Amino acid sequence: MTSPRAEILSQGDELLTGQIADTNGAWLSERLTELGFSVTRHTAVGDDLDALAAALQEIAARAALCIGTGGLGPTVDDLTAGAAARAFGLPLKEDPEALRQIQAWFAGRTYPMPEANRKQALLPDGSRRLDNLRGTAPGFALDHRGCRFFFLPGVPHEMEFMFERAVRADIQSSFPTRPAQLVTLRVLGVGESTLQQRLDPFALPPGIKLGFRTVPPENHVKLLFPADFPVPERDLLIDEIRRAIGTAVFSIDTPERLGGTLIECVDRLMRQTDASLATLETVSRGHLAQLCGAFAWWTYGLVVPDGRPVVQHLELSPGNGLSDGPPDVAAIATHLRRRHGTTHALACMESPRNPSELVIAVASAVGTARVRHRLDGNPGYRRALSAALALDVLRRTLPAP
Repeated sequence: MTSPRAEILSQGDELLTGQIADTNGAWLSERLTELGFSVTRHTAVGDDLDALAAALQEIAARAALCIGTGGLGPTVDDLTAGAAARAFGLPLKEDPEALRQIQAWFAGRTYPMPEANRKQALLPDGSRRLDNLRGTAPGFALDHRGCRFFFLPGVPHEMEFMFERAVRADIQSSFPTRPAQLVTLRVLGVGESTLQQRLDPFALPPGIKLGFRTVPPENHVKLLFPADFPVPERDLLIDEIRRAIGTAVFSIDTPERLGGTLIECVDRLMRQTDASLATLETVSRGHLAQLCGAFAWWTYGLVVPDGRPVVQHLELSPGNGLSDGPPDVAAIATHLRRRHGTTHALACMESPRNPSELVIAVASAVGTARVRHRLDGNPGYRRALSAALALDVLRRTLPAP
């Protein structure tokens, strides 16, 4: 069965000028691919009524499905409803229920509805209103030349809620698709080029698409299997790929089960072993504590600007072997574990001799593991990367389930 073609249309000058990134398009593409569509194009059009109308006519001639986002607001640069009306020869007509919902939204606020918001109730005649329970912009759906169009707000949380609430079920009942099987291997600490090199020896069976995606600080290996590909054969192939990549794979998402994020993987391992954790961090500046803070196994966290004040904060003495020269990260982790009575302690610090080097140590009852990593990028990226690398070292030291 050939997958039906889908396209995504985004409206707004801010997309073309780089003021915002089109995260809606990426989110929708992932959902539609999971539903069995072949997403063939993303189109971004600025605040130009004629250009929008022309884009809609072109999409109707090519695709079976189009989802548009943005341009449903109350201002003069919100042109989506007018463009659809022009493209498909449908006059705009005020939808009484849409107007009632907009008025009700403002009735719950401390200020009256501006007259400009009345524009949002103007929908192409014959279209189906899509209620927006999280904002003032109703969406709408219509069919033209065999293509089904859904128009949703550009605000991400409104768009995502409306897609899941109203659009997904409509699509599933209208299109005879069989969702492809998407498997994602989540990797930390190995670059895309190295991943490609490790996977070069694999001759993938016909119909399987291999792709890579960077989601800093992670890299994802994505394999899209045909809907009818046997699951046992799929899992054997995924296991071979996992072994070829190595222990850098911390999680595998399949259609049947989500492996989860790095912190979710660590949480499972910590709970399975009834472990507890104390942390000390410098370069991550509290990012590590923020990730661990929701879990009961995290009992203590210390954030310091750099390695120099650590000795003072922990009241370290010459007996710890820490008074002469720069503080030793492995000894700090060991001291931290003993002081707070935890099963594990994690210290994550910049190297005192090289600010571009991160030193991580995990202390447990069986000893201390120490790992070094190079740190690049801007301060925000360094914070996120160092926290993730620290958690990954912890993950590798915990017993596998």
